[in-house]
Amino acid sequence: MEFTQSGDVLAGRYQLTDLLSESREGRFWRAQDAVLGRPVAVHVLDAHDERAPRLMAAARNSAAVGDPRMLRVLDAAQTDQVAYVVNEWGEGASLENALAAGGPLPPQQAAWIASEVADLLVLAHDQGHAHGRLNPEAVLLDDLGAVRVIGFGVDAALHGIDPDTRDSQRRDRVDAVGVLYAALTGKWAGETLSSMPPAPRDHGRVLRPRQVRAGVPRPLDDLCDRVLGSGADMPPLTAAELHSALAGFSGEPTAPLNRPSAANEETQAMAPPTELEPAEAQAASNAIGVAPDAVRPQRQRPSSPPPMQDPTPSKPLFADETPGYVPPQRPQQAPPAARRPVAPDASYNGWQGPWTGANVPIAEEPDYNDKPGASWLRIAMGVALVVLVLIAGSIAWNIISDDPNTTAENPGTGNNGGDTTTEAKPTPIKGITAKDLDPHGDPPSEYPDLVAGVVDGKDDPVTNWRTSTYNDQIGDGPRSLKPGIGVVLNLKDDYAVDSLKFRMIGEPTDISVYVGDSPWTDDPSGAPAAKGSVGAEGEIKLGDAPEGSYVLVWLTGLPTGDGGYRAEVKEIEVLGTPVS
Repeated sequence: MEFTQSGDVLAGRYQLTDLLSESREGRFWRAQDAVLGRPVAVHVLDAHDERAPRLMAAARNSAAVGDPRMLRVLDAAQTDQVAYVVNEWGEGASLENALAAGGPLPPQQAAWIASEVADLLVLAHDQGHAHGRLNPEAVLLDDLGAVRVIGFGVDAALHGIDPDTRDSQRRDRVDAVGVLYAALTGKWAGETLSSMPPAPRDHGRVLRPRQVRAGVPRPLDDLCDRVLGSGADMPPLTAAELHSALAGFSGEPTAPLNRPSAANEETQAMAPPTELEPAEAQAASNAIGVAPDAVRPQRQRPSSPPPMQDPTPSKPLFADETPGYVPPQRPQQAPPAARRPVAPDASYNGWQGPWTGANVPIAEEPDYNDKPGASWLRIAMGVALVVLVLIAGSIAWNIISDDPNTTAENPGTGNNGGDTTTEAKPTPIKGITAKDLDPHGDPPSEYPDLVAGVVDGKDDPVTNWRTSTYNDQIGDGPRSLKPGIGVVLNLKDDYAVDSLKFRMIGEPTDISVYVGDSPWTDDPSGAPAAKGSVGAEGEIKLGDAPEGSYVLVWLTGLPTGDGGYRAEVKEIEVLGTPVS
């Protein structure tokens, strides 16, 4: 397929710059529109790919929804070579990245984001369309504070999913609540694949948000459990019902966003707002599940988010709902004169609890009876004892040295029968298992049925593990296809890892080695323990023998072969010493 590497120009206009994801030769790029001088997002497929007609249909349907919370379709075409869809580029951070950087959100903010997503689904589902692959990576929090949804319909089509089915709409509703769960806990519980950490489960059932994070309000906790947990056998909620429940918690919008007007269709980010009479505006803001032509076309701007800090409720969130309930009154206290330090464990997600001083170390009280100069006799006795120990050690060493059976590999016992120990030498670690890792692939794997062969100790070509064949090199180069591909080795116990030995086919292969206490599911972060380049046989030594129970062999450069770039691994041997 043409247009598969950075720098290629599509339709004489869109210069591909950064590959964002790929799925079975379908690719999602950031590109530069040379005509209008702005960044755009481009989905590209081979014209003869069976997904191409579905991609074109998804682009048309997405454009028909026409809501400003969607990144608009700007262009779409199918030529003899490629089928492509061009969307506007949203400036901001995905919900996934925002949660990774700052942790879970306040409940009201989380409910507002999920409410905006659910309201968009109401409009799309009413017209018979669906997103199809809704996850935190598809929810953008733009620089103006609004929620924007990425890849509506077209991302699902690129991954071989038909977005315009009843099952896709059902999955949208589940994933919308998954977005709420993720914003509340930092874990993903939806049905669509996501790179976020998965939600914890108990006997296969997703835990309630309140079991993962303290302080989640009961209404949001019940909604998540109703859709993602115990409510699997109950009638499914509609998108309108989801939006109604979420909007009731997050409250009415505080103020519209001030967005610039546009001069023409090519540069307009969204349609200008329709002026409403006050009574009509109030009716529109309160309507839930109304036909699209009655209310939805008037909603031209996304609502602005609620404040990041939740206002103090009129009564506790989990207070008794009995009529006549009177919240307890707190006595007024004067503010402290100076801010005291906060104990390391006395805060959660930015909310500081009372400081107790429990974690502050307490200095030992000195012994005032221990006067300088009063213990000279004890000091002299201590020196004499040290001298005697040294003499005894010298005699014992001479006895051991006279033992003819004593070698570097066999310390021996000496003539006195006493045991001595020497520093253990690194040896090959046995019982290792292996798993492939390709965070940027879909699915995120590379020949998983072969990867066990890299640690089986057999010199059999049938058990060799290999990567796919790529048109572009991988690594951190400016035109690289992806950062790397890896093999995660489970050592089954803690080891001080000394070195790794490789037997490969093809050369050279660039490798970075990471050591840790848990397996990797995404690109590695931080500095590697070691890196190097190996040929048909090679060894990479790790400085300072890092300790851990997992090793990531991260390939950052592949050998060239017939038709492209590919690595093939015959065997990996890890040498180390057990950590007691």
